[in-house]
Amino acid sequence: MKKVSWIVATVALIACAGYLFVYIYRWEWHRALLVGILFLATLVGLCTALVLRRVGTSAAPAAAREDRPPGALERLRAAPVETKPFPWLRPEAFDRTHIFIPVLLGGGFVVSGIAWMIERVAGSSARSGVEEQLATDLEGIAFPTAPLAPTDAELLAGGDDFADDAALRVLLGPAAGGRHR
Repeated sequence: MKKVSWIVATVALIACAGYLFVYIYRWEWHRALLVGILFLATLVGLCTALVLRRVGTSAAPAAAREDRPPGALERLRAAPVETKPFPWLRPEAFDRTHIFIPVLLGGGFVVSGIAWMIERVAGSSARSGVEEQLATDLEGIAFPTAPLAPTDAELLAGGDDFADDAALRVLLGPAAGGRHR
């Protein structure tokens, strides 16, 4: 069964490679992309299977042989056990330092609350003055209240008063140029 799967995967890899070149030659890019992805997936699968096969064959003889020095297992079992990484969490240490972390967390919570209140007060007190100053500064670059060019109705109502205004003719474009000559 393993040989059949290796043969099927190899045939699939060769077929994907062949179709990839055919689709690139025919300029069928969507099909070439799909077959290229299938080619890469098959190649990754074959490489993974090969690596796992090699690891499996090299690990089996190492586990079967007994080349370890005499007494190695006894020395490993006699070695001291690793201690817990946080000594203040042991039950016998509860009377000294167990309060350190909750105090730190509570202090951080209180300091964060104070900073939030200061930010809110500062933001609300500075906002009114900043908005008034910004409105004053923006008045200089605001759009004019009167239109830049007269409308067609104003031109018709005014008669030929605007016929000699070259700047207005440029602003209105070619449609106005032929009408007021």
